[in-house]
Amino acid sequence: MKKIIGARKSTATAYHEAGHAVASWFQGLKFKYVTVKPDAEAGSLGHLLGNRFPRWFQPDVEYSDRQRLQGERRIVADFAGQVAEAKFRRKPPRYGMHSDNQKAVEMAFHLCGCSTKTVEAYLRCCWCQTQDLVNRRWREIEAVAAALLERETLTYDDVIETARPGSLALRGSLEAGMARKRAAVSSRTRTVKMNPHR
Repeated sequence: MKKIIGARKSTATAYHEAGHAVASWFQGLKFKYVTVKPDAEAGSLGHLLGNRFPRWFQPDVEYSDRQRLQGERRIVADFAGQVAEAKFRRKPPRYGMHSDNQKAVEMAFHLCGCSTKTVEAYLRCCWCQTQDLVNRRWREIEAVAAALLERETLTYDDVIETARPGSLALRGSLEAGMARKRAAVSSRTRTVKMNPHR
């Protein structure tokens, strides 16, 4: 019985982390990797190691749509783990979401800088956005969760390839085509500069 409960817990963790990964990827937030390897020191069953905030992101200094959207994407990505886990388990998670919630609340206060009432309303809106995203991207979340259970750790590119098979190959061929096009344009530009009366 313990093994069944343990397997269910690790599967729930995979869905939790897959929720973070797919929400991050879908919103254009790059990350280094996502894993379901437990970290006893940090007290986590898994985690996503995100990239640092861009240098321009300073919601305490500047308020703009760009700042708000970046912060909002982070909040949605933070909420997506527990929303995906809850959808998989068909009940809310009991643990593992406190640090995600804390990060979301801190970000909301940075973005809103207003009353608790305003922050709570903003977080409810972000929660609804997260539920919509998880429901729309459930197929991708299931695929990433299955890959995490099999491999334990996935890079950003692994997540893209798992969520959308073939997309990395397509991206590679598009980049190669663009490089050839740039080289051809550059070559023509050099020819025109050398022979301006052509």
